[in-house]
Amino acid sequence: MRYSQLFGKTKKTAPADADSPNARFLTQGGFVDRLAAGIYQYLPLGFRVLEKIKKIIQEEMNAIGGQQILMPVLNPVEIWKQTGRDETIDDVLYRTEGAGGHEFVLAPSHEEPLMVLAQQIINSYKDLPYAPYHIQLKFRNEARAKAGVLRGREFMMKDMYSYHVDDEDFQKFYEQSKVAYFNVFKRCGLEAYMIEASGGAFSDNISHEFVVKTMSGEDTMLLCEKCSFAQNLEIAEARIEAPKGADEEEKPLEKIDAVREPDIKASADLHVVPEWKVLKSVIYKVNGGLLGVCIRGDLKVDTKRLEQNLKEKIRGATAEDLKEAGLVPGFISPIGAQIPFIADHSIKYVKNFSTGANELHKDYKNANLGRDFQVKEFLHLADLPLTCPNDGGALTEERVIEVGNIFTLGTKYTEAFDVKFTDKDGKQKYPTMGCYGIGVTRLVGTVVEASHDEKGIIWPESVAPFQVHLLTLGNDDDARAQADKLYKELQTDGVEVLYDDRDESTGKKLNDADLIGIPLRVIVSKKSLEKGGVEVKARTEKESNVISVDELEKLIIKQ
Repeated sequence: MRYSQLFGKTKKTAPADADSPNARFLTQGGFVDRLAAGIYQYLPLGFRVLEKIKKIIQEEMNAIGGQQILMPVLNPVEIWKQTGRDETIDDVLYRTEGAGGHEFVLAPSHEEPLMVLAQQIINSYKDLPYAPYHIQLKFRNEARAKAGVLRGREFMMKDMYSYHVDDEDFQKFYEQSKVAYFNVFKRCGLEAYMIEASGGAFSDNISHEFVVKTMSGEDTMLLCEKCSFAQNLEIAEARIEAPKGADEEEKPLEKIDAVREPDIKASADLHVVPEWKVLKSVIYKVNGGLLGVCIRGDLKVDTKRLEQNLKEKIRGATAEDLKEAGLVPGFISPIGAQIPFIADHSIKYVKNFSTGANELHKDYKNANLGRDFQVKEFLHLADLPLTCPNDGGALTEERVIEVGNIFTLGTKYTEAFDVKFTDKDGKQKYPTMGCYGIGVTRLVGTVVEASHDEKGIIWPESVAPFQVHLLTLGNDDDARAQADKLYKELQTDGVEVLYDDRDESTGKKLNDADLIGIPLRVIVSKKSLEKGGVEVKARTEKESNVISVDELEKLIIKQ
């Protein structure tokens, strides 16, 4: 491809709203163009990268028995009502109305349409296992699209769904998929980690996420260098030993008078209990509303970790905030409160807490989780060093980007669509399902986040838009003739070449080459010809060398 004819060129400056390296370099380098927040158009350079990543994914999915199909983005809302997800993920669903007032949704994932196919295809145990996958656009109405192509409202994803006769067969395929995923990311030039995480809105089970360490990552991974244990901070549980006597028999809840100072020590003294047996409730202002956090009285909330988990900025609730919510400072409790509460894992191991009663000088004795109060979720929020649950080694916190996930769906969807098969004994059963996703457009951005410098992108050879970036410098006729000849020869040999044949300054061409980040730069100039060949420099190296054209061809073949 001659750069002079390329649709899409580099820009002098990065977009003002570029909030990450991928947003900056992909846009400035002419790979993508931002149409609206979270919506990107892929130009020829970006499309070539995208296609190479897709090819790697296809090869690895096919290798474990995946069969590629293509499902539509536009789905009738009725199939989403069968699983209830038209309501449970309503906040991210794009809805539209067709002719005759028929309601449709733009699919954020494709479990539902696939189940319609499964109803027609799966009848007998002889039909299983199946592992259909497709690479398709998804639409999610993200409240805050950000970080370039990492979190968009329209994005491309590979999702595969497997069907099995039983859990044993599912688990076998699940392990194969782990290997395939590591192969995908390694071939894309990334070092990936597999971590435990929550299944979120798509599964009730623990999932496995595949993540890549980057400074601008949006999630936090806990990593044990000693045994390679890794876990998402969102579900992490600090290894806090339960105090002696914590797991006693539950006693009846009592409401008592409590004339005391509004602090943990005063509460512990009044009830004649250690501070760990006082349930501390801390209230924060989050995104316009209030959120309560429960933690043991002897521990403190790590507000930085809380913000990382919530992905929101927080501030302490004011006296006015508490008054409006009907909460009394120093006597706050989740029992009877009208705001949501989350909790640190530490409270799960203590029975018969003492806590406030949301009234001045009133307390509860023997408050128990589950019986007397509920919390929305448990997180690691205590301001304590983290230790590995396997070997007690220190856990480090690493910023990461999620690039894929896998999890079990069980029979959630097969039951919702009444998809059954007849087993060897003639009995009707529901197939067990698994789900396996990779963010394809997200991978493009992740490679840039993981592989760049201050000048631009450093593409791994496997996904680079071209193998060689050929440049002519100066206005020497012999150099241009030699470059034209070399361009044709490389193309004839099947080498992917971006040929910068523009009449631009040396500085402009070299800066653009660094920004675009193709693995091998080849310069033909009067100076290089006088030295007997062409000037060659790998994008990962600082120094260049002059070699003959024959040596260049051997070098490219080695790559």
